Amino acid sequence: MPPKRRKLTPRAPQTKVGKPPLPQCEGPKLNAFIDDNAEITFLRLRSTPYPDAQSFVFEVLIGGKSYALKTDLFGLADHERDEAPVDHLDYYCDPFYNECRAYGKLVENNLNGEVAVRCHGYLMLSAEYEDQLDDRFPDLEWDRPSEEYEKPVSSRSPLRAIVKDLVLEEIIWKPYVARRMLRDLRKMRQLGIYPMDIKSENYTGSKLVDFSVAITLPNFIFDVKPAFQIQGSMNEDLGAFDAMMQVQKVKTRQRAFRDYATVKKLRSYKNQD
Repeated sequence: MPPKRRKLTPRAPQTKVGKPPLPQCEGPKLNAFIDDNAEITFLRLRSTPYPDAQSFVFEVLIGGKSYALKTDLFGLADHERDEAPVDHLDYYCDPFYNECRAYGKLVENNLNGEVAVRCHGYLMLSAEYEDQLDDRFPDLEWDRPSEEYEKPVSSRSPLRAIVKDLVLEEIIWKPYVARRMLRDLRKMRQLGIYPMDIKSENYTGSKLVDFSVAITLPNFIFDVKPAFQIQGSMNEDLGAFDAMMQVQKVKTRQRAFRDYATVKKLRSYKNQD
C-alpha cells in the first residue's frame, strides 16, 4: 500500500503584502505566487536527485490545482562563479534568481507560457518543509550552509520555489516540432534570454522548462567578459540545440548554428552524450 500523502501548509516568512518582485536588482523581476497561503499537497518527486542537481521538481496540488513546484538548492550556479563581483553573486548567478529573471523577462513581453512552460510566480516556504520532505524523499540534499543547521528551524532561511504549469506529455521528435522549438529559442534570444543548458531533459512537451543557468540581459557577465567569450557563450544554446536534434535523430535540414564543425567543439555538444 502506498504511503499516505502528507498535506503541508506553508508558513511564509512574511505576508503577501510587501512581498517584492525578485530579484531586487536591475533588470526583469518575477512576482510572488498569487495565493502563497494555500494548502500544498506534495504528490511525487518528478526530478532525479542526482549529485550535481541544482533543484528538485515536485508534482503538487496548491489549493486543489496541479502544478510543478521547482525548489532550488542553496548555492550558486557553477558557471561564472569566479568572475562575479561579490554584490552580484546572488542576483546573477544563483539558480533561483536565474529563473526569476528569465521568467520576468518573458512576462514583461507577454510570452509567458508561449515559448517556455508557463510560470505562476515564486514561493518562499518555511524551512519546516525541508525536514518533512526529507522524511518522505530521503535522497534529497539541499546544500544548506552548515551554520544554518545550528539555528532553530523557525530561524532558518526559507526554501525558495518556482511554481509552473505541470506538463507531463513527452516530446514528439518530428521536424515540425523541431522547427517550433527552434522558433521559441530564437524568440528568447531576441529578448536577451540565453538558457545555456539546452538538452532534451530540460524540455517537456515541446516547451523549455529549465532556466537554472540562464543568462538574462542586462547582466554583468557580458560586461566583464571579452567579446569573443561573450559570442562563444551566446553560441552555446544554438550548438546544443543542433546536437540535441542529432542525438534524437530528427531528420531536418534546419540548423540553429550553421557552422557544424564549430558545433562539435562546443561544450554543449559534448554534454549531449
